[in-house]
Formats: sequence, C-alpha cells, structure tokens
Amino acid sequence: MKIAVVMVLGGLLALAGEKKLPSGEASNEAVGLQATVLDDEQLQQIFSSDFSRMFVVVEVTLMPKSGKTLDIRLDDFLVRSEQSGYHTGPLMAAQIGGEGGIVVKRPDPSKRRGGFGGGFGGIMMGGGGGGSAPPEQAKVEAKDDRETDPLLGMLKRKILAEKAVTEPVTGLLFFPLEKEKPKNLALVYTTTAGKLRFKFK
Repeated sequence: MKIAVVMVLGGLLALAGEKKLPSGEASNEAVGLQATVLDDEQLQQIFSSDFSRMFVVVEVTLMPKSGKTLDIRLDDFLVRSEQSGYHTGPLMAAQIGGEGGIVVKRPDPSKRRGGFGGGFGGIMMGGGGGGSAPPEQAKVEAKDDRETDPLLGMLKRKILAEKAVTEPVTGLLFFPLEKEKPKNLALVYTTTAGKLRFKFK
C-alpha cells in the first residue's frame, strides 16, 4: 500500500519537476504545509481534462509535527485573489464531477466593491464601509447531468481526503476561481496553532 502511494505521489512530483510551477510553503508547531499550483498541461495528464479552466487546482502536502494527529478538513483552506478581491474554499469531488456537479457564476466585476466577504465553496465580495450594499456572492448552480461523470472516481482519489493523519499526506484542492494568475493568489490554512498564509511564487 505504501509503495502504491509513493508511486502516485512520485508521478505528481515528476510532473511538477518538468517546469517551475507557482508554489509556497509555511509551517507552525502543529503542521508543515507545501503547495503547488498545477497548470492545464498537468491537469490534462492526470484527468484528461483541464475542466474548462474553471478551477485553480493546488497540490498540497501536509506534514504533522511531533507525531501529533492532524484532523484534515477542506473548509480549513482558503484561496484569496489579491487582484480581484475574490476568495473561496475548495470543492468536494461530488461538486465537480457527476450528477451533483456545479457551475460557479461570479458576480459582475464592474459591480465589485471593496473589502472581503466569506463563505465555503463559493466566492464572495464584501462591502466596504457602513451603509454599503450587502456583499455579492457567486451563484452555484447544479449541472443537469443524467449520467455519472467518469471523472468522479478519479477526483475522489486525487482530492485531499478529510481524515485524521499522523504522517505526511498529499492531495489536490479545487478552488472555483477562473482566469486568475497564480502570482496574484494567496493560500490560507487554518490550524489548531494558528493560520498559515503565503503567496504563490
């Protein structure tokens, strides 16, 4: 089993090693975090699809410290665009492929106001000072699929699993952000020892 995991991770790292990809790392007393933004070519090699460029896909490796148990939860992750002001949490496999898949529609950028909002699995823009209009949120619509997407099984295997771990683990995170340059993105991960944050370089 361990050999199979090493082979899978080795394959992803080999892909990343072919070119310099936007990445970053941070750590605290609870966990170490390494992350790399995958490009369209890598997504095609892994999934035979670039998902119509609807997502920012990040490969993350989490390394628990001192043998402590790390409880992995997807909603502890957040990606923020420092250019557009959008920010979002990652999606689960069933929200990307299969009958439960979604389509994310962002608000009109011309109507964007300052500040930030919040929300898991969606994209929000917050209002600025007092008296401003309420924040606009991206609309999440279900896809009208009658057949199971063949990508769903692959997504379930590749997306970072929500579970308790004591050893390093690697997986993918799919953030519903379109047309965002990695250099404008920052990853935030909330841990029991505080938040880890860095920009991709």
